[in-house]
Amino acid sequence: MKNNRKNLVKNTGMFIFVVLLSLSFLSGTLIGSDISELIRVHRNIVTIEVNGTPVSTDNFVVDGTTYVPLRSVAELTGKEVGWNALTQVASINEPTYEVGALSELLPDATGYEWKYEGFAEYGHSATLDSVVDEASKRIYTVSGMVDDMSDGESDKDYSIDLNYTIEGNSLIQTKEEEVMMDSKFDQLTLIQTPLVIGTYWTDQARDKDGVLQTINGQIMKAELSDMGVKEYTVRHKQVGSDYYEQRVIRENIGVVSLEKLFELGEEPFTAGYSLFNPVNVTQNEVTLYFPGMDAQKVWKEVRTLTVYNDEIAEAAIHGLIEGTNNEALSPSIPEGTKLLSINIDNGLCTVDFSREFIDNHSGGSAGELMTLSSIVNTLTEFPEVERVQIWVEGKSGETLGNMLLDEPLYRFEELIE
Repeated sequence: MKNNRKNLVKNTGMFIFVVLLSLSFLSGTLIGSDISELIRVHRNIVTIEVNGTPVSTDNFVVDGTTYVPLRSVAELTGKEVGWNALTQVASINEPTYEVGALSELLPDATGYEWKYEGFAEYGHSATLDSVVDEASKRIYTVSGMVDDMSDGESDKDYSIDLNYTIEGNSLIQTKEEEVMMDSKFDQLTLIQTPLVIGTYWTDQARDKDGVLQTINGQIMKAELSDMGVKEYTVRHKQVGSDYYEQRVIRENIGVVSLEKLFELGEEPFTAGYSLFNPVNVTQNEVTLYFPGMDAQKVWKEVRTLTVYNDEIAEAAIHGLIEGTNNEALSPSIPEGTKLLSINIDNGLCTVDFSREFIDNHSGGSAGELMTLSSIVNTLTEFPEVERVQIWVEGKSGETLGNMLLDEPLYRFEELIE
């Protein structure tokens, strides 16, 4: 009988008589009426295999029916297990790379700046340095500084290095810092899809002492802000402790506030920070120009871009840095180039690029002309811009290959296809 039962489970793969949710999974349920009942179970001695891999957790027999843990079995089949604590619905789904939904929660252009202020005159600032796509993940690199309230007398490191990584259906924060008022965990899943109230997940993370802790995360609210963009309130609770962290994550911006429990002394207290610089976010249709593959003309590409605080020219340059969506066109800005500043005054738009604009250019007179034509024609689409001055690291007069950047450039009408 033992061999027959083992073969039955092994050969039927995903066929499971009834599944039993583990206690950690059920911990996400909302408090309600007690529906428990006392039953007699028997620990099963059957070995259950899924695609040849044994299920490591226990299984039980109740009235002749075998119960196995849902998560353990589903994950061995390559599935994702979801749980909604509000609707009390468990789900088994194919793994998906949710870059579309999760990327909407962060700025889409490098150079974006956050400024936070909080408890006891705390403050920190941060800048989005890069957005890099890999085969199955997207990594946002952020650097910043905590305000030094000691006026330079402290020997602490006030720098901040953050990564936001979209992987699978999760947005994960990793950080290196010494004095930032943030999570006590250097790696934490900030939020998971689906982006609805009740979405619940469990994390394993090490605290500052290196102790592995279990953290339950849940989307508590999903609503529209006063500016008409989506906001999600997410709560992280450490299992077996009063410690919690709660964030508000706003579409196109990221974290706009944090509240956490400070476990100091005999009387823990809550404190946090919130976004200081007000941000107006709009979606605007912008005309960009990218070179054709033969580097003879630039072609129009109309895109809808996220614009912060009405800085539409800045958004356009970030769109050029991001590159074209048309496979028949080619990028115009050298890889690694950052926009340092952009200013419009009396018809003159001054654009300041990082050194990579010069150093990483592929060269050639045609390619250099295409780069300049792409930038100038894009910016002169705006009625307030008549000519464009290009700087590199705050200076004019640099040379892009054979092109001297010492004078403002006017629209290259003859190079538009």
